[in-house]
Amino acid sequence: MNKDVIYIDVEDDITAIVGKIKASKERIIALVPPKRVGVLRSAVNMRLIARTATSVDKRVVLITGDTVLSGLAAAAKIPVAKTLQSKPEMAEVPVLKVDDENDVIDGRELPVGELEKSAQPVDETDKAIDSAIADSSKKQDDETPKPADNANKNKTAPKVPNFNLFRKKFLLIGGAALLLIGFLVWAIWFAPHARVIITAKTTTVTVNKKVTLRTDGTTDPAADVIKARRQEQKAELSVEFSATGKKKVGERAKGKLRVATDSISLLDKTIPAGTSIRTSGGMTFTTDSAVTFSRSNASGSTVMVTAANIGAEYNGESGSVSGMPSGVNATLVGETSGGSSREVTVVSSDDVKRAGDLLNEKKADSLRGKVEQSFGGSTVTIKESYQEQRSAPTPSVAVDSEATGAVTLKTVVTASMVGIEKSELSTYLKATANKELEGKQSQKIYKDGVDSAQFAQFSGQGSNFIAHITANAVVGPTIDEEKVKEQSRGKSYGDIQSALEAIKGIENVDVKFSPFWVRTVPNDTKRISIEFKLNES
Repeated sequence: MNKDVIYIDVEDDITAIVGKIKASKERIIALVPPKRVGVLRSAVNMRLIARTATSVDKRVVLITGDTVLSGLAAAAKIPVAKTLQSKPEMAEVPVLKVDDENDVIDGRELPVGELEKSAQPVDETDKAIDSAIADSSKKQDDETPKPADNANKNKTAPKVPNFNLFRKKFLLIGGAALLLIGFLVWAIWFAPHARVIITAKTTTVTVNKKVTLRTDGTTDPAADVIKARRQEQKAELSVEFSATGKKKVGERAKGKLRVATDSISLLDKTIPAGTSIRTSGGMTFTTDSAVTFSRSNASGSTVMVTAANIGAEYNGESGSVSGMPSGVNATLVGETSGGSSREVTVVSSDDVKRAGDLLNEKKADSLRGKVEQSFGGSTVTIKESYQEQRSAPTPSVAVDSEATGAVTLKTVVTASMVGIEKSELSTYLKATANKELEGKQSQKIYKDGVDSAQFAQFSGQGSNFIAHITANAVVGPTIDEEKVKEQSRGKSYGDIQSALEAIKGIENVDVKFSPFWVRTVPNDTKRISIEFKLNES
C-alpha cells in the first residue's frame, strides 16, 4: 500500500498541518517534523491531528526519534517510527520520576541549548492536558507502575472535562424529559376514558297473533300480513334391482296373398286392412293394406300379410286361406317367412313395485340443512313449514322391456321451507308492541322479540300461508345517551350514581374508568361511552 510523506516546515502551524492531511490522496500519511518545531509539542495539537486523520479515514505515522514527541504521540494514539523504512509502533508514555523533595520538574517544559531560543511558551491549558495525558498513560501501561514517593502522591493533576460523557448525559436526560412530558400530556388529555353502565328495569310485552305469510306481498302490521320467502332444494334418490320378468321377443312372419273374385256384386267392394285370415296349417295372418275390387283387378290382386304373433312356427305357410268374404278366393303366393322368437328377461311391474318400497325407505338426510342454509343468516326460518315431495319413481329400463343388467329406480325429492327476513319480522313485532305501549310515556322497545319468535299451526301452499306467531318484546324507560353523557362529564363515581339513579326506570349505575389512575369522567363526551344492561325480571 502506498503512503504519502508530508514534511512539516518550521513555519507551519497546526492549521497548515491539518490541511495537508486532508489534502493527501493516500490513506497512510507519514509526518516528518524538523528538529526544531514547537507546534507538535502540544498534546492538544497532537490530538487534533489524530482526530483529523480519523475523520477522513486515514492513518498518520509520526517519523521522529524525539522521546518527547513520541510520548505525546502515544497519548494521542499515533504510531511512531524512527525512519521512513522502519516499522511504526505505539511508543510508551514515559513515567515521570520525582526526587525526595516536593519540587517536581517536567523536562519537556524546560528548553535546553538552542531549543531555549526557539521554544514556544506553553500556556496553562496545554500544561493541564499534558498532565492528564501522562496520568492516563500511567494507568493504561501493562507494566507494573513504579512506586512513587510521598511527594508524587500529594501532587494532583488537573482533570480534563469529558465532553462526550457530558453530551451523552445531556441527550439521555433531555430524551427522558421529553418522554415524561409526552406521557403526562397523553395521560391527562388523551388517555382518560369512562364507560357508564346503566341497568334499566324492563318489562315484557307478549305478541300472540295469527298472521298471514305472503311470498308475493308486503308487510302490513295493521292487517297482520308479513312478507315471507320460500326456498327449495332438490336431491335425487335411487335404488338398484334385478329384473325377474320373462318374455318372448322376435319377428313376425310375412307373406304375399293373392285375392280374386268372379262376382259382379263385389265390384267396388273393399276388403279392409287387418282382415284376419287362416292358413291350412291353422296359423292366423292379417292383411297389411286394403283391397278394392274393380273390373281391372277383379281377376287378381296381391296384398302383404303379417303373422298375428312372433315365432318361427308361422314360417312355411302356403296354399289357400279362409276368412275372406263369400265370393273371394285368396291364396298365398309362395311360403311365408321371417318369423323368429327368443325368451328374454324383462322388467315387470312387480319388480318396479318392490324397488319403489325400498326407495320410499331412503331419506335425504342432508336436504333439510341445505334448505335452511339457503336462507342465509338474516332470515328466521319456520321449522314447521318444512315439506318434502317426491316425483313418481322412474326405472332406467321401461316395464316389459328387456334388461341386460341391474336396473335403477330413481325419484327426485323436492324439499321446501318458508322463512321471514328479520327486518320484515322486526317491523311487524315493533308495530304490534307499540300498540301495547299507547298511553305509556317514556317507554322504549329494547328488544323487538325477533330472536324469541316461535311459529305454530302452519298451513297453506303456493304463495299464501297461515301461521300462529308468539314473541316477547322487551320494553323499558327511554334514556337519552347524549343527556347521560352531559350529566356525567367531569363528575366522580358517586356524583354520577346519584344523578342517574334518580331517573325513573334506572335500577343501577356503574362507572368503569381507564386507565387505572383516572378517577373522574372526562369533560369530552367523545371519550364517554354508554352501555345499557336490561334487567328482564
